[in-house]
Amino acid sequence: MKLFTYCPSCGSGDMHFDGIKELTCKDCSFTYYHNVAAAGGAILEHDGKIILIRRNQEPGKGKLDLPGGFADPDETAEEAIKREIREELNINVETLQYLGSFPNTYEYKGVCYRSCDLIFHAGIEAFPTHFDETEVQELVLLNPSEVPDDEIAFESIRRGLNLFRHLKSQEKYRTK
Repeated sequence: MKLFTYCPSCGSGDMHFDGIKELTCKDCSFTYYHNVAAAGGAILEHDGKIILIRRNQEPGKGKLDLPGGFADPDETAEEAIKREIREELNINVETLQYLGSFPNTYEYKGVCYRSCDLIFHAGIEAFPTHFDETEVQELVLLNPSEVPDDEIAFESIRRGLNLFRHLKSQEKYRTK
């Protein structure tokens, strides 16, 4: 929170950050809460394999990720994931199945954003043939057990994939 040096209410430079989420002005007591953002990704399954993207943006440029992103105001998590899939992969997904949520830290341009990443699953019939090259370097199709953990951009996505693999291995999870 070093970027916020002046109070947006009174202009004072006497700001205090609690190290977690609260930025308070010592002069006028204005408090800004840097709350957790809603974000997420979708494990898209095609013929028993999953589609990952190789990121073309920081943070994690060049690393593997799930299609997804941040929710916009007045958008549900499902609407956000469907929009992000449409924007990134140029495909429409009708049905999403919720798997779980995981905390994440997203450092971007000097600001540390904390997010709660919601992970969903969907089966798709056809492999995407077009993608947004500003966001995606390439599409990667892998067996879930072959995804290299050290190439995944974010811990939350790694944990979501591990949950998916575990559920599949226990036969507690079936693709619709």
